Amino acid sequence: MRYLTLGELVEAHRVLLERYGGSAGMRDQGLLESAIHRPQASVFGKEAYPTVFDKAAALCHSLLLNHPFIDGNKRVAFAACHLTLMMNGYSLTSSSIETYDFLIRVIKNHPDWTEISSWLKAHCKKIGARGV
Repeated sequence: MRYLTLGELVEAHRVLLERYGGSAGMRDQGLLESAIHRPQASVFGKEAYPTVFDKAAALCHSLLLNHPFIDGNKRVAFAACHLTLMMNGYSLTSSSIETYDFLIRVIKNHPDWTEISSWLKAHCKKIGARGV
């Protein structure tokens, strides 16, 4: 399993802001570090998030809830989720509209990470793993 690093996530955020606009800066590095480490959590020696979909969902969920950056948190949450899947051999099969609609539902309804994981599993296909 390949996890995003803190540096990779900060760089993804920078690129997204450069491309789509927004205010640069981190609101809380501790919250960002907490989010980036959540997919690797274990409880009594068992992975808390055993599948790649669970791990991507946990990361996305934490970034959406924690708002570690001044701006662009929703964009970076989805990008982190997508990058985690790609690095580990999966690609989203949903259309841009389906993905956008799902993200809006997540933002409005605040589901737990399991709902995000289920959606990802239903909308991904296996590909070869890619580097970031």
